[in-house]
Amino acid sequence: MREATRWEGRFLFPGDGSISARQFLGPADGGVDATLRDRRLEPYQRLFHISRCLPRYWADGEEPTRADLRRFRESFHDWYFGEEAGGMYLTPDSKALYLELQNALFDAFSAEPGEPADAPVSAESSAAVRRCASALRHQLVEDMGAAQPPRMRWVRVGQTEPPPRARPAG
Repeated sequence: MREATRWEGRFLFPGDGSISARQFLGPADGGVDATLRDRRLEPYQRLFHISRCLPRYWADGEEPTRADLRRFRESFHDWYFGEEAGGMYLTPDSKALYLELQNALFDAFSAEPGEPADAPVSAESSAAVRRCASALRHQLVEDMGAAQPPRMRWVRVGQTEPPPRARPAG
């Protein structure tokens, strides 16, 4: 390795010119390249938008059927492998959560033998899918730097508080 000399915030390499301390030491934001982060913005926005089909909770009467979940899974799949190849921009953490969501969707819409496609999804499967979608959205926001994550990489931003429970009428 060549020896560098530091001078007024720049490193000088004999015969090669100089580079800034940021170029030499890497990005100050913990390793996220600004250009890559900027390129992720549009694919991440589209994925975040697609995930609206999986809210934190379903309003009464809006619970999806197994056929709905199959459609949702296909929308995510199309984003990942589509013309713009959104999946190639996922960070390792986002990719793991994306795949976990895809698996949860698959498990939720896979019907038991003889069960119709328009059958409701079990409460357990529904909760698992919504939990995965929420975790993915949180990670996308963190990847973009919008969540102001702690500077320690082993600490995650806390989860969104659950919605208030409905009060019984009367």
